[in-house]
Amino acid sequence: MLGEIKYRLGGMLILLVGIVIAWVAIWQPLHQAELGADAVTWMPRIVVLVAVCAVFGFYFVVTGNRYPYRNVERQSLTTAGWILFAITALAAVAGFFWMDATLKSLGYS
Repeated sequence: MLGEIKYRLGGMLILLVGIVIAWVAIWQPLHQAELGADAVTWMPRIVVLVAVCAVFGFYFVVTGNRYPYRNVERQSLTTAGWILFAITALAAVAGFFWMDATLKSLGYS
């Protein structure tokens, strides 16, 4: 019971970290672009970190690691881990293309 609560609290912390990173690295460059800044700097790799925080944070909050994502003895992913990995990859790719398309539509290359 206590372990599950730790995972859920950890998931909330991961979500909070993801929100802060998204605010600084995604929302602020978009806001600068909407305000017409001469140049907008953003790091495409940060979208991957935001996707990891969102997917795993949500997973831990909802399940409390009831379904382990890794097999410790074999040092490999379980089925749940592979599903989380696939969702994270899709979210990262979608986030990258969305951010890129949004910046291009605002006139930035």
